[in-house]
Amino acid sequence: MKILKYFAIALFAMTMVACGDDEPNSTYTRDFNMIYPVLPAGHKFISKIEQTSDKASIVATADYDGDHLKKIKVVTKYEDGTKNEENIHFDYTNGAIICDRSIQDITYAIEVNSMGAITRLKNVISGGTSAALQYNYDNELELAQLSNSSMASTTKVAWQGGNLMQWENYGTNMKDSVVYEYGDGAPLNKGGIDVVGNDSFAFTKFVCAIMRNAGFFGVTSAYLPTVIKKDRNYSEDGMTVDLKRYNITYELDGEGYVKSYTTNEVPKYTVKITYK
Repeated sequence: MKILKYFAIALFAMTMVACGDDEPNSTYTRDFNMIYPVLPAGHKFISKIEQTSDKASIVATADYDGDHLKKIKVVTKYEDGTKNEENIHFDYTNGAIICDRSIQDITYAIEVNSMGAITRLKNVISGGTSAALQYNYDNELELAQLSNSSMASTTKVAWQGGNLMQWENYGTNMKDSVVYEYGDGAPLNKGGIDVVGNDSFAFTKFVCAIMRNAGFFGVTSAYLPTVIKKDRNYSEDGMTVDLKRYNITYELDGEGYVKSYTTNEVPKYTVKITYK
């Protein structure tokens, strides 16, 4: 166990080799009054998300203390046979998220709003704000601003009738956008899962997905989209023509909760979801 590993971590959350599954011995302390997210009736907590292909896979598992997210572990296996592991621990007493990563261990101190959604992630070592998040009156995330020593970016999010319609991320020499459509048969998001291709900030995509399911980034989309539009098409003169359309299909259990979803992106992939 690295002695200094947890000197740098503190709170909570928004896709890396870990030191182990032991509880972190973080030295970070402060007075903090945690407000836990309030989740709708029928909500289910995610215990596993897995995406696999012939030669690669990502598996994220979540542990809970009752109804409170305690730990997320992500194991990524690459096509060349190498493997990375990432562990995220939630310290509600001190309002911190402790990140055990192969690249860099980080502790984030957090702040939350009156509905338990994270409004700020502060890097304990640098003292700087790594992420500032803003929500509307319905607790829908509308703006996320991220920064570190090398870059800064902003994500704007649009909602309509409780459904996530679009997010757009931009920063220095970068711009990305995703649009969603809800066609006939769009399933009700009973389990409160994250939508396909949602923006990942501060954390990797399945860490963000589990944190969103736990309510830490505000409410999730009321329904699940049937189309995701992304990957810009450009004309010969370099002007943007449109976004490519990809269909999303869902497998539901007998109660209407999503067991898996599949997109026809290239390469096509399926993500399986298990609830606790």
